[in-house]
Amino acid sequence: MVTMNEVKMKKTILIVDDEEMVVDITKRKLTQDGFLIIGVHNGEEALKVLQQGPVDLIILDIEMPKMNGYIFLSERKKIPGGDKAPVIVLTAYDSMEPIFRRNGAVEYLTKPIRFQELLDKIYGIVGGSNEHCKEP
Repeated sequence: MVTMNEVKMKKTILIVDDEEMVVDITKRKLTQDGFLIIGVHNGEEALKVLQQGPVDLIILDIEMPKMNGYIFLSERKKIPGGDKAPVIVLTAYDSMEPIFRRNGAVEYLTKPIRFQELLDKIYGIVGGSNEHCKEP
């Protein structure tokens, strides 16, 4: 049985991507490593998560329905503490890095992403070891 102290110590990662496969694979691998994962498919859903409380990291796609990543980066600042979590941006736009960094992104990956590179960046930000997540 998991105690409340163990739950509080786990890092929470919010994955915001309209590609279900990206959310599912990332969630599965990181859950195995002890992270609490919240997966949503657009910026509106992500804002609702942030209104419920802080997260430790956000993995953010840019092109999504309802509310894209650009608007989410701006809107999250309106939520108390909403802009505290570091953001890893996932996008097909390789020339937009300066804009994303000015809006809170600490890392930037272009699609198609190499999953191991994403994992390395996640662990570099939140700490811990990803040894058992290494791809053969």
